[in-house]
Amino acid sequence: MIKARLERFVSDWPAKILSLAGAVALFFFYQLNRLEERPLSVPLTVVSNEEFVPASQYPRTVRLVLRGESNAIYAVLEGDLEATIDLRGYTNAGVWRVPVRVEKRGSALGIDPLEISVDPSDVALSIEPRVVKEIQVVPSFRGYLEPGYELSGFKLSPSKIEVAGPASAMDRIVDAATEPIELTGRSDNFTVRTKIALRDPLIGLLSANSLEFSAEVKKALVYRNYQELEVLFVGLREGLSLRTPVPIGSARVAASSSELEAFMPSLGSLEADLSNIEEPGVYAVAVVPRFPAGFDVESWQPVVATVSVERAADGPPEEAVP
Repeated sequence: MIKARLERFVSDWPAKILSLAGAVALFFFYQLNRLEERPLSVPLTVVSNEEFVPASQYPRTVRLVLRGESNAIYAVLEGDLEATIDLRGYTNAGVWRVPVRVEKRGSALGIDPLEISVDPSDVALSIEPRVVKEIQVVPSFRGYLEPGYELSGFKLSPSKIEVAGPASAMDRIVDAATEPIELTGRSDNFTVRTKIALRDPLIGLLSANSLEFSAEVKKALVYRNYQELEVLFVGLREGLSLRTPVPIGSARVAASSSELEAFMPSLGSLEADLSNIEEPGVYAVAVVPRFPAGFDVESWQPVVATVSVERAADGPPEEAVP
C-alpha cells in the first residue's frame, strides 16, 4: 500500500508542482493586495564631524512611503522615523553624494511586514572646513513709535555672538540681526528680550539664542529759527535810566512738532538782567533766552548786550492838592 500511495503521489508530478506554485503565487499576491501605503514627510538631519560641515543647500525634509498593513503603518508616529545623512566619515573638502538612512524607533519597531522607501535616496553635498567666528548683533525693528517720538539710543546685551559654519559662508557674514522688535505704540524707554535670526541656514549659533534689548525713547525735536526778537531789559534800579535803544535778536530753538505748532512767537524773548548795575556808566550784560518749558534753545544772538545807563531825570512836580 505504501508503494501504491507513493506512485499516486508522484504521478502527474509536473501538474502538481505547477498547482502548488500557483497556490503560493496566489497567496503572495493576496498578501500584497492587503498591504497599503502611507506617505509622510520627516525632517532630514545632518550629522557632521567637528572639522567639515555642509557648504551647499540640501533638502530639509524627505518623503517616506510606508508599505504594510493598514492598522500597523497608520499607528507609526512620525517622530519614530528619523532620516539622516552621516558626514562623519568625510574628511576632505569637495562634493559628495551621501545616502539617506532611515532609522526606526519606538512605534515603528516590530512591524512586519513594513517596507520604507525614501525620496530622495541620496543627497549631493558640498562640504568645507568648519570656521568659528564672533560677529556683531544689530537690532531689527517693526512698526513705528508714537507720532512725535524717536529712538535716541539703544543697548544690546550681549552685543556680540559666536557662530560657526562653512568657510565660504563665514567669509561673507559680518553681523546678525535680531528678530523684529515691535515699536508700535511706544513713547517711553523700554526693555524686551529677543532672539537672533540667522539669515543663512548653513550657519549655526554657538552662543545662547536670547539677548536683552534696551531702548531710549524721546520726543522727536524739530528745529526752527525765530527772528525779530526784542531784548528785554529788566531789573533796572530806581533812579537810573537806560539810554540804549532796544536791540533786536534771534534764536534757534528745538521742540516737538506739536509744541512748535502751538507756539506763538510773542511767548519767546531774550532778556538782560540789569539789577546789578548801581551807578551810571556803560556795561556789558549777559543776554539769556526765555522760552516755555519743553523748548531747547540751541543758540541765540546777541549773547552780550552793551548798555548805557545814566541818572534818571527828575519827574514832573506833583500837583497841588486843592
